[in-house]
Amino acid sequence: MKKRIMAAMLTVMLTGMMAGCSMESGIEDSAENNGSEDTKQSGGDNLTIGFSNWSRSFEFYVDLEEGMQEKADELGVELVIQDADGDLTEQTSQLENFVSRDMDGIIICPIDSEASGSEVEMVNAEDIPLATVDIECTGGGEVVTHVASDNYLGGQLAAEYVGEALGGEGKIAVISNPTITTIIEREKGFTETIEKEYPGIEIVANQSGESTREKGMEVAENILEKNPDLDAVFGTNDMMALGAVQAIQAKNLDTIVVGFDATEEACNGMKEGSPMKASVAQQPQLLGATVLESLVNYINGEDVEPEIKVEVKLVTEENADDYLK
Repeated sequence: MKKRIMAAMLTVMLTGMMAGCSMESGIEDSAENNGSEDTKQSGGDNLTIGFSNWSRSFEFYVDLEEGMQEKADELGVELVIQDADGDLTEQTSQLENFVSRDMDGIIICPIDSEASGSEVEMVNAEDIPLATVDIECTGGGEVVTHVASDNYLGGQLAAEYVGEALGGEGKIAVISNPTITTIIEREKGFTETIEKEYPGIEIVANQSGESTREKGMEVAENILEKNPDLDAVFGTNDMMALGAVQAIQAKNLDTIVVGFDATEEACNGMKEGSPMKASVAQQPQLLGATVLESLVNYINGEDVEPEIKVEVKLVTEENADDYLK
């Protein structure tokens, strides 16, 4: 964007100095103006926006992409999507590519909330507006807007379900990921609600499952080894929660599990009577559409909210069918 503005200024100066020159100068001036900021104030046409996703291995992020692409098509925006697959180095490389292509705007779902600060600062240095979705960047730099689910509320809903299911008494564990802001908010909403509303429930373990099923299962196995009478597990995403389900089933225990994302596998598990009893549903397609539209509005000179929260809902066996595709 900065390069186009400088080029347009240079063209104006040359035109003033060389009035009446050849038709080639007129053609060059027209070409520059067609890519100018003034032309792009009218809407999404001619805008190119890059999106670096967290990982398509998660159903949630596939749905988020779909919502973003649908909104881009509606607005006439060229959307370039790349998948970092959970790799911070790969995401940094993708952003460098977006910068080199002089994108009009960039959207990222940060791989690591703190470490991604250097990525944001790199984009800031090129005067390219950047927005974050789902996961917040806390490590530095400036973003146009951050769009995410109301994760704290989701944690509260999960805590209320566990508290009622256990009758206000028992032992529970949390499997989380301290490197991601959204998950930290879910954990915070859950633990604060348990501590405030259900004093008879003890959180005996709170460990990182690194957002994967494999690590979630490993952590759950270790927790269950020390606490065979564990009553419930809250996994701050469905992958970790489903890993806990596997560990519980292997030991043939009655421990219940609550997750976050309401994936198809989690919803089917609720209906089939597995340890997965509930999960918090997000609206990933709405998240994708909202962040794309907000960034386009900003590029077009409109004011946008610095933070936008999208509603979440609790899913159980009773309403699981509503969340199955």
